[in-house]
Amino acid sequence: MLAWFLVVILSLADLSPAAESALRPLTEAIATARAQQAALPENPTPKEKLELTLTLDQEPLKAMHSVDLSGLSETDRLAAQAEAKARLDAISDETVATVLSLVPVEGWFSNAVYGQDAATGAFLVIQHADAALQKRFLPALEAMAERGEALKWQYAMMYDRIAVAENRPQRYGTQMQCVAGRMVPAPTEDPERLEQRRAPMGFRWPDYDAYLANFGAC
Repeated sequence: MLAWFLVVILSLADLSPAAESALRPLTEAIATARAQQAALPENPTPKEKLELTLTLDQEPLKAMHSVDLSGLSETDRLAAQAEAKARLDAISDETVATVLSLVPVEGWFSNAVYGQDAATGAFLVIQHADAALQKRFLPALEAMAERGEALKWQYAMMYDRIAVAENRPQRYGTQMQCVAGRMVPAPTEDPERLEQRRAPMGFRWPDYDAYLANFGAC
């Protein structure tokens, strides 16, 4: 905890006051997550550790939506972008290490055993990692989803993420790409039957158009 605090202080010293101010939402989100981490029991359970990964993974990413670098000079903007990436990468490395240290013999985290928040924390951490890790866990995630021990939409999103990384058509239309200033679906297999494939996966959107409405300019 102290080491992390010192890293943040040293990195902030390299930023201008304007850049530091622009990154304040991210700084505060990380500080809040770290406070929750410090409040964990002395020997937290795997469930508690995984629930914290959900906070560590999501809150800084959400905070980035409130980071506005448009008013900065080019030098400050580039410095702030590099600093934000470094902080997010460091958190990702930490949360991936946490998840990997907790993987059970079944190969993935059952909702029935760990709870949905903990299992979702693990999913999001691996979903934001590299394709090699995703491929390692996809079979176990698929098997648990078929047994009702994992959420099917998580399997669908990980399947699509791997397919796009391997330059293959995705199956469930979850992954987007920037084309001519707009976010559009990455190439998708058999688009005419997309809704049929998505229907049993438990997505929270009523149809694909409702999902696409979440995306705009890029």
